[in-house]
Amino acid sequence: MGRISNALRVRAATARHRGGSVRCPLCELDFNTFKDDWNRPNALCWRCGSHERHRAQWLLFQRRPELLDDAGSLLHFSPEWCLRRKLEARGDLRYVTTDLDTTQDADLRLDITALDIADDAFDAVLCSHVLEHVPDDAQGMSELHRITAPGGFTLVMVPLAMEREHTYEDPSITDPADREREFLQSDHVRLYAPDIAARLRAAGFDVETVDMAAELGDQSTRYGLLHSDLIFLCRPRWR
Repeated sequence: MGRISNALRVRAATARHRGGSVRCPLCELDFNTFKDDWNRPNALCWRCGSHERHRAQWLLFQRRPELLDDAGSLLHFSPEWCLRRKLEARGDLRYVTTDLDTTQDADLRLDITALDIADDAFDAVLCSHVLEHVPDDAQGMSELHRITAPGGFTLVMVPLAMEREHTYEDPSITDPADREREFLQSDHVRLYAPDIAARLRAAGFDVETVDMAAELGDQSTRYGLLHSDLIFLCRPRWR
């Protein structure tokens, strides 16, 4: 009953907020505004629940279709429904999901710092808003590099403090309230700056930093994108 009630609420909200001001590229619906999230306004799609980062990723795939067209396999960490349903629908893609949280629906239970996966196993990897939870992110990045096939890519996104020059971390901060104050959430272990690109390069990737909001210019407002949602498109280098 709870699931049915939630579906009815979503349907009602979707109808109530239909308009022409903003558009979700994932569910391809137009609204008068996006739904407010707990910490910011105009963030979530009323229909599919996409955040700004999900819309940025899908717009990247739309603008560069070869990324998915050339990928025979894709591993998706902590898959979000709005992206998962689009990727699962592709008949040309072996799509595999993974999440360490046993309460989440996923194909595999994997620790990103010790992946039980063969070298070069996937042509594409999506790792969005995961590494900020990982104490040893260097090892996690190394594992991402190891499982990404030559010629493939790993897409990385993390919450970014654009005003910072250097990533901020302090292992002595363990209290949940202190972590929330310093790192934005109680389960985060650091606050990344754009210098995460240097960490990814140190793991063996060539890194392209993609700012979809800048690429789309005035259109970015229509899709509700954020300049802080940089996409790090990583290709394995040391092979």
